[in-house]
Amino acid sequence: MSEVVIEVGPATVRGPNDVRPEWVSTALDSIDDEIALLDDRPVSVQDVWDDVMSAVVGTGVDTAVVICPAWWSSTRIDRVRQAAHIAATEVVVVERIAMLREGVSAETTIVEITSGLAVVSVLGAVAAVVPLGAGSVPDAEAVTVAIGAPAGVLVDAPPTVLGAEFLASKIADRLRAIGVRVTIADDDWVIRAVATKRSVCHVPAENAARGSGVFRYRKALAALSGVLMVVVLCGGFAAAHDSSSDSAVRDIPMTLLVEGRIGVMVPATWTARRITSGPGSARVQVVSPVDADVALHITQSVVSQPSNLAMTADSLLTALADAADGAFVDFNPSDRREGRDAVTYREVRPERNVAWTVLVDGTVRIAVGCQSVPGREHLVREACDRAIRSARAVP
Repeated sequence: MSEVVIEVGPATVRGPNDVRPEWVSTALDSIDDEIALLDDRPVSVQDVWDDVMSAVVGTGVDTAVVICPAWWSSTRIDRVRQAAHIAATEVVVVERIAMLREGVSAETTIVEITSGLAVVSVLGAVAAVVPLGAGSVPDAEAVTVAIGAPAGVLVDAPPTVLGAEFLASKIADRLRAIGVRVTIADDDWVIRAVATKRSVCHVPAENAARGSGVFRYRKALAALSGVLMVVVLCGGFAAAHDSSSDSAVRDIPMTLLVEGRIGVMVPATWTARRITSGPGSARVQVVSPVDADVALHITQSVVSQPSNLAMTADSLLTALADAADGAFVDFNPSDRREGRDAVTYREVRPERNVAWTVLVDGTVRIAVGCQSVPGREHLVREACDRAIRSARAVP
């Protein structure tokens, strides 16, 4: 049985065969879109991915083992998997973080650096998502604060991510200065880790899911019956809930939800559903398992040019003024929430209230709605605050 290993993302596609760099950059840059420009002409993004994977995989391949970032959305994973099936009979998707864990202790904190973000994972759970872009020194300080002082740290700094290696060295310098053991993963770390698990790859892809806790067939992450599975970077979470008090949202484990062009931290034990019909904008709804009236609503929109808060406030005010039911009140065009500039307003319904916070990140507008029964806003407050604090545009 012939088998190849393909590394996909966060900023490269590489395997046993070369592929045109412009194909790779177009495929990655447009992975959330349907149409892209290649050689100044519009093309189907799926066709670009099909061509990329066919070239890099080659011919006569039975199994393609594809390494992808675990925080990628199910839509991205499905696109890559579909393309890989063009060239290989079976496809096994491997979470990059699972391969990073190979060769390090379970207590090691893992830092994944990608374009615009650093994802910090502790004991298999996402502990922090740090936005990057202020510069190497401020970024290194912010990531170091998020890491804390664990026994050991592994930093994943892919050389194809601009500035990642330099940032990793700055983070390592700061941590080593306080006695923390730091390893920077080299370019072939995940490839070697897959090689040590090759025997698993001979299991058919449909049977490989969770078989060893390393390989996970991501077809299960597709939206089924309207349910969107939250991208979780570990095998599972457990939390005790007290439905009679606000302990239902206190100290709950969080995970990174990546959907379309945004990433946001949401409660790991809550259920995420994609809502595309009915009143209101298309959105992801994340609902408490102990109280269906407690939920987060997350929407996004992409504009052609970078926006600002004033422009966003103007467009929102116009849209809300057109609503005839008078349900939208307390509009504030220049509010502050969790240390971030935002437009805020409330949606008041007889059975529920939703406090909306609208953020701007480049060309992406992100709205976080915090739903509760009137008078019980405290039940969603912590989950809401942490979602607002973390919401960012992602590559």
